[in-house]
Amino acid sequence: MLTTTEGIVLRTQKYAEADLIVTYLTLNKGIIKAFAKSPRKTKSRFGSSLEPLTYSKITLMGKEQSMPKIIQSDILKPFYRLRENFQDYIHISKLIEILIALTLEGTAYKKLFLFLLNVMNLSEMLNPPFPPFNKGGEAIFSEQKKAFYITSQIHLLKILGYEPRLKGCGKCGTKCFYFYPHLGTALCRKCAVTQSKKNASPIKITSKLIKFYSHCTGWSLHASTRLRPPREIISALSTLLDEHINHLLNKRLMSSEFLAKVIINR
Repeated sequence: MLTTTEGIVLRTQKYAEADLIVTYLTLNKGIIKAFAKSPRKTKSRFGSSLEPLTYSKITLMGKEQSMPKIIQSDILKPFYRLRENFQDYIHISKLIEILIALTLEGTAYKKLFLFLLNVMNLSEMLNPPFPPFNKGGEAIFSEQKKAFYITSQIHLLKILGYEPRLKGCGKCGTKCFYFYPHLGTALCRKCAVTQSKKNASPIKITSKLIKFYSHCTGWSLHASTRLRPPREIISALSTLLDEHINHLLNKRLMSSEFLAKVIINR
């Protein structure tokens, strides 16, 4: 049985001497794994179409309930600039890690596919042709780009139904400024007594953070590229989202830990 669909390579895993198992987010079938025979033996166009983040039209052969084999893969857009930019690649890898962890394999979700494709297109658009460099010779990662990836995380969580509630107490709706990651919502002091676990530490949030978050959830992803929040708001919201996601998954994101280590070492 042959199936043709569009797919974005999320990650690859080496198998045997020269084979690959490729994880795709597809337009028609959601997240799937597919088998690629011997792409590592050659530097052909077929092999390059299996690079992470590559957007391709793929033809699969296989029975239902079994891993299909990739028999053809035609590149629609390579997105090589995102792979070559360290910061872009890590931030998109973080989105992919969240997406894989919170989405069931084989469940068709066209909105999710179009979201990721939109993120990658907008991310390339935000890459200047001649970016400024720091003294170490590295391209400077702008505050605009950081805000864009934070907004992308929020949009992803919203699509999947896991976005945190920051505007008002999640129980009574009262204005409040303490977010409880294990509950995914802000709580006023009165409701926190009955709803929160003992010794559960909330994260203090500010009116400015809530306002920026409201823009993130209310604006389209394209419109959100115009947002210019202060650095401290980006940092605070990034920490809040990481804690929220850690509780959702009951583990820490590998991409977040890796990025933190790199920043510390620099």
